Amino acid sequence: MYRRTRRAVVASLLVSSVVCGGAVALAPAAGALAPSAGAAAPAASCTVTPGPNDTYVTISGEGFTGPRKLNDGESTVDLAIGPDGTFLVKRFQKNVDYTVLAVNEDQNFIFVNCKKVGAPQNPKPQNPQNTTPVQPGSRRDVAQGRAAGAQAGTAAAAKSCATKPVPDKSGAQHSDAYWQAWTQAANRSFNRVCNAG
Repeated sequence: MYRRTRRAVVASLLVSSVVCGGAVALAPAAGALAPSAGAAAPAASCTVTPGPNDTYVTISGEGFTGPRKLNDGESTVDLAIGPDGTFLVKRFQKNVDYTVLAVNEDQNFIFVNCKKVGAPQNPKPQNPQNTTPVQPGSRRDVAQGRAAGAQAGTAAAAKSCATKPVPDKSGAQHSDAYWQAWTQAANRSFNRVCNAG
């Protein structure tokens, strides 16, 4: 008889677990001031996003209670969990699977595997009809030259630190101020990436 009762209890728990999506949630008692350790907690998640030029990854998480550790398959390090349950770290091991581990046995979400996501996409270009033309030599023209140069310098450094970026002046017409800002930003970005490596 005890076996039948135990089987019935186990079966009902399994059914409840399936119905609740794999987690059994306990409702707090009426008048309870704070949820107990067994109460349902918001889902914890962790993502791995490649950094610029794929030189490192950013690992971010939310919904965690501290203390936690981050494991990369070979080593485990402490994570600084903020009061809001989030964390953000950068790591240079790019091609590994990261897992957030609980330190105490009574914590929710004993381990959470981090999901790899793609790099953030550039916003869609604006409709040319809605933008005003950039005046040659204006602050906006110089700022655009600086931004384009920084991108070109970083891209050139990613290919090889032996060849500095060279502006391609065959396309759109730009002012001398644009190209001067482009060259300065490209060289600065190129040197920063190459000297860091």
